[in-house]
Amino acid sequence: IYNAYIYSDASLLEINPVFITKNNEILAIDAKVILDDNALFRHMDYKEMYDEKEYDLIELEAKKAGLNYLKLDGEVACMVNGAGLAMSTMDMIKLYGANPANFLDLGGKADSKCIKKGFDIILKDKKVKIILINIFGGIVRCDIVAEGIINYFNKSINKKIILRLEGTNVNLAKKLINNSNSIIN
Repeated sequence: IYNAYIYSDASLLEINPVFITKNNEILAIDAKVILDDNALFRHMDYKEMYDEKEYDLIELEAKKAGLNYLKLDGEVACMVNGAGLAMSTMDMIKLYGANPANFLDLGGKADSKCIKKGFDIILKDKKVKIILINIFGGIVRCDIVAEGIINYFNKSINKKIILRLEGTNVNLAKKLINNSNSIIN
């Protein structure tokens, strides 16, 4: 079972119950297998079993755009770069008594196009009241993120925005935001 679990990149492989016959043969009566979608590129033969209808449409759209997105039931949307920072951000939201609306990790490719797609996806959730953008610019440049945010917010959006930028070119990013006509401050 372990070898099958590792080979298939499963996140769950369970055989329960197992039946032993009078001839000491082992029969697997039931099995549960969950394959990791992120490993599908290593298992092209699994693609025929992949059923897009099992996924939330917004999650599927995000996946096709290369974004890591999971819809949750809260009202505070998160746009973050890095899974660890995303988890910490969601913990912080819970700590202050609110609930995260999503897990959205832009990863290391947070450019204008990626920011736009992130906002498009977040704004499809009608429960969202607040958008919390938490970006640490290590690989990602904060000025590029700021430009993406400013370009998007030239549109009319009726959500409260909380923006935290830190890291590479953060001072330039703050200057861009302060000099823009956007609703962000």
